[in-house]
Amino acid sequence: MIDPKRVLRALAEHWSLLEPLCERFDAGTLSLIELRTQLMAQLPEGTPTDVTALLDQWIRLDILVPVAKSPNRFELNAQIHDFLAYLRREHRLGLCLEIEAYLRHLERLAGHIQEAFEIRDGNDLARQLRLLDMRVRDVLKKLANDEQALVGVADRAKTSDRQIPLRQRYAEVLATWDEYVEPMIQLVAADGAFEQGVRRVEQVLLKLLGEQQRLGQLVDDDLLLRTHARILEMQTTAQLTLRRARELLLPLREEARRHNAVTRGAALALSAIRKRGLDAVPQASLPLFTRPQSTFLGTASQVESYVYALARFEPKPARFPKASGVRTGNAPRAPRTVREMVERCEQALPLPDLMTWLLEQEPDGATDELLYWFSRLSRDARFQRERLERREYLTREHRVSLSSFALVGQVNAQA
Repeated sequence: MIDPKRVLRALAEHWSLLEPLCERFDAGTLSLIELRTQLMAQLPEGTPTDVTALLDQWIRLDILVPVAKSPNRFELNAQIHDFLAYLRREHRLGLCLEIEAYLRHLERLAGHIQEAFEIRDGNDLARQLRLLDMRVRDVLKKLANDEQALVGVADRAKTSDRQIPLRQRYAEVLATWDEYVEPMIQLVAADGAFEQGVRRVEQVLLKLLGEQQRLGQLVDDDLLLRTHARILEMQTTAQLTLRRARELLLPLREEARRHNAVTRGAALALSAIRKRGLDAVPQASLPLFTRPQSTFLGTASQVESYVYALARFEPKPARFPKASGVRTGNAPRAPRTVREMVERCEQALPLPDLMTWLLEQEPDGATDELLYWFSRLSRDARFQRERLERREYLTREHRVSLSSFALVGQVNAQA
């Protein structure tokens, strides 16, 4: 066993030397020559013997461990590395699957707790409850670490070199969204594995509290209540972590997505303009910029629609009539008015069949127009109507089956 006091004392004494090495070890392992070079640069007054003694001390205390199958290369002990990262307030984003694995373990522990209570084994019940409490605290620690790591991802994306293309600057954001946030959304959903697992564990603890009051105590109720409260805290923390992740990364992800669409569409539009001039710009999209830029900017969806229109625009060939051409066909007839049709219907009274009369008046009329006049004239208060038997009528476009009307005037009907 390594004396913890010696390890902590070495970390405290050599902190100024270890902290710069942490950044190097984050990128990979270091050879013995590279370690000596780094330490000599930080100890200008030190001798090679002093550096060798320092490295020997770190290796004996397991601060430095040799790499597997590469005894001349070293890395920081994983536990020491995590401890130093905690002291330096560095946070590395974990996997969403780790939380799911913790949940499965919590469900198994809940099953063990229920079995221990059924056989009235107080010692095993207390041990399983302590394990459950420790695992819940592990989940809380992981969620806190993930939230700080997400803040670091967003900060690095915002403060990176502006000369780098946006897609590269936001590559970590896009990867984090796909690999962590999306699975986390599914995990913490109302019907997701997180809510279901928490509900199962909570039901076991609440049932245990009720059974202890009825059958007698095996463990202290405070332990059950404290574990139950910590589980509810874990549930709330997971939801808040997910909300924080969406607040931090969703705007950056949408910015990258919009930038990709705008860049691609603008490149295609500029290519079309270079080949065919400004006439290649789709005129249908120009009203977006008819107002002054200072008072009208357009929404994000309008900008995307405009860019997609630029990217997919294909000008239609203009067709102009020949100067010597002769116009053919008659001028279009103006549509008939209601007054005109009513007057013509009154002059033609009595009408034995309204639909037949309409077909005689408008032999080339459209079917919908004929049906409109049929409905309009048959309901007019100037005429009395009598329903006829159903029959079929042939219009220019369709075969219509309906029950027509015979129309007479009000005066004739009274006579």
